[in-house]
Amino acid sequence: MSGKYTTDYRQDMRLLRTTSQRAIAGVLAVLALLLPFALEADISPPLDFPWAAWFAAINLALIASVGAAAFNLLLGYTHQISVAHAAFLMLGTVVGATMGTLWGVNFIVVLLASLVAGALIGAIVGLPALRFRGLYLLIATFGVHFFFFLGYKKFQTTYFGFNAITFDPPQLPAWLHALPFITPDDDGIFAISGNFRWYWVLLPIAILSILFMNNVIRTREGRSFMAIKEHDVSASLIGINVTRAKLLAFSLSSAFVSLTGVLGAYYIGARGEDSFPFQVVLFYAIMIIVGGFSTMQGAVFGAFFFYMTPVFFDWVRSDVPGISSITLLQRYANETNLAIFGILIIVVLVARPTGLSGIWQRIRQYFATWPYST
Repeated sequence: MSGKYTTDYRQDMRLLRTTSQRAIAGVLAVLALLLPFALEADISPPLDFPWAAWFAAINLALIASVGAAAFNLLLGYTHQISVAHAAFLMLGTVVGATMGTLWGVNFIVVLLASLVAGALIGAIVGLPALRFRGLYLLIATFGVHFFFFLGYKKFQTTYFGFNAITFDPPQLPAWLHALPFITPDDDGIFAISGNFRWYWVLLPIAILSILFMNNVIRTREGRSFMAIKEHDVSASLIGINVTRAKLLAFSLSSAFVSLTGVLGAYYIGARGEDSFPFQVVLFYAIMIIVGGFSTMQGAVFGAFFFYMTPVFFDWVRSDVPGISSITLLQRYANETNLAIFGILIIVVLVARPTGLSGIWQRIRQYFATWPYST
């Protein structure tokens, strides 16, 4: 027990309830503001530590944290076992390619359109959840993945040939050039390119998206998701509209996965049919299991762990004396990374089912109750 109690509903609904929570949030905000400047600095750490490589990993983690949080909303909070995650990443990419690349629509409008498209089609894809549960629902959404994959291949070959779909860097509208921190390039255009500029776009989108989903969980609709997670019939007996809650969970989750798809497409710059193997769903499952099931915080921890750990592994393999001479690790780098992730999943499931989020909560609890911590 932390010794902090809420005395009214308003206090209970606050995101940051205690002084320590507000202090941690303040420190994280300062670090988030300073981080891109530190990563842009010309620093040469010892043992060729990959300083600059962290920037791309952090940006990819910011994108993936939105998709992982959406996956947790559906699987962790509502317990709807869907494997159509990669399908909605494809949908977001198609929306970006159609509106952004073919029609030349503004990037902000493309992002909003991806949310709307994901929400509408997600509600349709969620219809099987009204009849199926567990393994049967998983098989149904498995079919959705391959249906979308076929549609994506047809779209790509029709409008872009057999090459990958390419995305030009989005541009800020001219009316935003008047802002003090916006300096257009020599051609008068401010293109969002490079890790530094993308960081300032991705960070607020990730924060706002996760805060929105986190607030949904705290509302009446969010509590209905958790009631369905326990048992459909019991939820209906206490007055919850199960049909509405399930479709809403699918719709919300799919909307933010679609947003993840279009952000990833623009940031990476090219997406082919091989960008969306079924393995992508397993990657997001790793994120929410290692990070922490049924928590938005866990989705963020898991996304950063998933993208930053391989950078660290690669550095250890190539530059740390003693390990860099092991030929097996050099030859099977990707396989080694996946094997380590597999071991970590087993360790987390056995020793810490609450994942990295649970470890973080224990650390906070220890300091909150110090010196009476046990």
